[in-house]
Amino acid sequence: MANQDGDWQPEEGEDLDGLEEDRTGQVKSPVSGIDSATEAGATLQFTARSLFARRTHRRVKSELPAYLMIQCSWFTAFGLQMVLFPYLITNRLGLDGTELGLANMALSGPSVVFLLLGGVIAERTRGKPLLMTLHLCSALPPIALAFVIANGNLAYPFMLIYGFAMGTVGAFMMPARDSIINEIVERRSRIGSGVTLQQGVAFATIAQFAAQIAGLIVGGYADKLTRMPDWMGGFSIGPIPSWELLAFQGIIVGLGAGFAIFLGRGRGVKTGRSGLGAAVGDIKEGFQVVLENSKLWAMTALMFGVGIFVIGSFLVVLPIINRDIYGLSSDGIRDMFVTFWLGAFVSSVALSVFRHIKRQGRLLLTAQLLGSLAILIMLAKPPHWIFLAIVFAWGLAAGVSIAMSRSIVQDAAPKNQLARVLSIYQLGFMAGAPFGAALMGWLVDFFPEQPQRVAVVPALGMTILIVWMVVRTPIWNMKHVVPPQTGKFKRASR
Repeated sequence: MANQDGDWQPEEGEDLDGLEEDRTGQVKSPVSGIDSATEAGATLQFTARSLFARRTHRRVKSELPAYLMIQCSWFTAFGLQMVLFPYLITNRLGLDGTELGLANMALSGPSVVFLLLGGVIAERTRGKPLLMTLHLCSALPPIALAFVIANGNLAYPFMLIYGFAMGTVGAFMMPARDSIINEIVERRSRIGSGVTLQQGVAFATIAQFAAQIAGLIVGGYADKLTRMPDWMGGFSIGPIPSWELLAFQGIIVGLGAGFAIFLGRGRGVKTGRSGLGAAVGDIKEGFQVVLENSKLWAMTALMFGVGIFVIGSFLVVLPIINRDIYGLSSDGIRDMFVTFWLGAFVSSVALSVFRHIKRQGRLLLTAQLLGSLAILIMLAKPPHWIFLAIVFAWGLAAGVSIAMSRSIVQDAAPKNQLARVLSIYQLGFMAGAPFGAALMGWLVDFFPEQPQRVAVVPALGMTILIVWMVVRTPIWNMKHVVPPQTGKFKRASR
């Protein structure tokens, strides 16, 4: 009971066994112990949640660097392949444009067959295990070709087999790798990151171009002694046997499986379909989405034209010009491709500064037009350094067009059908590439003494396509709308 001062006092005869004194000597109720235990439990729970949140924060923050390393792994190997593949056919085997065009058809043709299926698989499968599997599979063809060359058995059929194998794996790799960046940026936004999708795509593009340049530089030392200029010390590098470079290509692309360990598991989309017709139904639904969206089908049509006119020239015409006009070998292919991708790298770095570009379509089409017209200078058979300057300008335009086209498609596509839409978009690009390679190969052989004349075909074709895009599609007049930001993400992105 309470006394006159309001303090609690035990009544006469009351049992005091359940009571205890605090440090001041005051008797306190056992109920206070329950309160203390509750407070301790709440504190422990808060600490555990904080530790888990920090751990999750670190894991999510590490995903983007891991993804960029995956990009570097794949495209370093791709850069090596860009030099070694045409070098082995044109210089080691001594074949002409038609054979090179057919080999590039073998390299890019499987994408026409398997790319849509790759998009469906990328949607239904979690990204992390899929990327690990594909990177390990990508290591096998270059290692096998390295074994063939090391034993002195290089022949044209082996190049066709290699091209078909790498093209098949690449068809499944593209939608799996390109679609996962959307998830990574989305998860980062939940923890307050200010990285936008446009910036994420730009960072991935920068990593792609930087890695390709590294692979191209290394590939240029194949079977050839290269002496550095005097201002660099005049030291020599190489020759590095081409089979060793192919083995290195296999190792470096296999490392991508290790980097994929640091990714989140990702999410698979369930479409409600099952059985043999499920993939066909998903692909048909993806086509319907693209056809019903004017931005998506316009970008797919543009990529089809790029595949025919630009990639065909890039893969066939330039290596033949390098050999027949300038009399160069793998080092010339290296310098040519390094210059191109260096231009693309420079423009991608410039774009990464901007969080949002309002007129993405206008910038894309302008870059495509300028790049297409620049190659007409090749008709004059300019000195080699001017030729490289043209290639650099072409690369600047390519960096802008690649980054902007990816941003437009990723922004316009429904998120639950992103991989399928990306596979259709890439199909436009890859379907045009084998036809363009075959066409350019035939045209180069039609002008054996002056292969640079073929530059008129891609320049004219792309100009007509771009004019059609301006007049008949919404790409030129489209405006990028910045999504509203609230809460923590808004404060972090200022």
